[in-house]
Amino acid sequence: MIDTLHLRNFKCFESLDLELKPLTLLTGFNAAGKSTAIQTLLLLAQTLRRAVHGPSTLTLNGSLVALGSPADVINNGGSRMELGISASELALRWQFAVSETNRRVLNTTDAKWDTSSQSNSFAAKDLDGLRPSCLDETASSVLASIHDLIFLSAARQVDTEVYPVPVDMNIARGDVGPIGQFASWWLHEEGDSEVDALRCCDHKGQASTLRQQVNAWLSDLFPGAEVNVVPFPKTGLMRLELRSGRTSDWSRPANIGYGISYAFPILLAGLCADVDRTLILDSPEAHLHPRGQSRIGGFLAQMAAAGVQTVVETHSDHLLNGVRRALRDRIIEPANVAIYFFTARPDAQVIKLSVDKDGNISDWPEGFFDQAEKDLASLAGWI
Repeated sequence: MIDTLHLRNFKCFESLDLELKPLTLLTGFNAAGKSTAIQTLLLLAQTLRRAVHGPSTLTLNGSLVALGSPADVINNGGSRMELGISASELALRWQFAVSETNRRVLNTTDAKWDTSSQSNSFAAKDLDGLRPSCLDETASSVLASIHDLIFLSAARQVDTEVYPVPVDMNIARGDVGPIGQFASWWLHEEGDSEVDALRCCDHKGQASTLRQQVNAWLSDLFPGAEVNVVPFPKTGLMRLELRSGRTSDWSRPANIGYGISYAFPILLAGLCADVDRTLILDSPEAHLHPRGQSRIGGFLAQMAAAGVQTVVETHSDHLLNGVRRALRDRIIEPANVAIYFFTARPDAQVIKLSVDKDGNISDWPEGFFDQAEKDLASLAGWI
């Protein structure tokens, strides 16, 4: 599990060390740095996924994230920045500098690897991509966890009933792709595999198949809803079918509402991902009714408790309350939940909020999911 993100001179932050838990919620104002924190991992992941030999450049534009040029990502017009993580008692940090020959490139200049007992530094010439030439088992495992993270963006591929098979068959189990495009293929490939009982919707402690659990959780979000996948013979395509109840006809996704199509890849990734995999979700509440937003919060809490590290960027108080209910119901422990509030600029701060076993939050800073109360007070003439 990734314990901490480290970033220096990256976009809006001069310095930030953000502790991650099995379930981490990033909340707060727009343009306050939530996405920047997530992009630390995405930049490292897509750089590691490049087939490179020798010193590498940071892949600013790729399949996970596209951030432009060094001038777009280095804080205050500087020429250097640092990204890193801590995991398994190992801290990894990479320094990047603008190339002297190409101002649109960030070269890796050196890396530092710290453990409780020793510290090692590697010059650019000693790096194969981001990897030092000689790695121990722990460092290799940590790099693999970054390489194989699963990211689902706020966008979804919902305007079609036909979805592709991934070209790379070595992708991490449950990697549905940044826009959810591989979720249908995973359901077809792994539909009959058993799901850990800890992830099952009925909480009865009995495992069942992935296909059954996807539909059970889908029905929990949208009562009666089901999903089905049919492969097109002799093609690399899958057809997705949805219905709103068991007696209903199967329909194209576009004819059944976007909410189910948006939620399906989230459910698939959470149920299918290996233990200790890192799952990053941007706005999983999109297109969901408030009840569904609360339910998806509970789902994510249960997946995190079952071993899938989950990092969520959200603007939904309903999703937050779903997590709080999961705490109250003892589905997840407070020690395994981190909630951050990114305040508005120009005096931006990142505030870590404490939550207890009953879902009570220690502080409620100005702007932290308080707009409903403000609006109701205004309508009542109290303010």
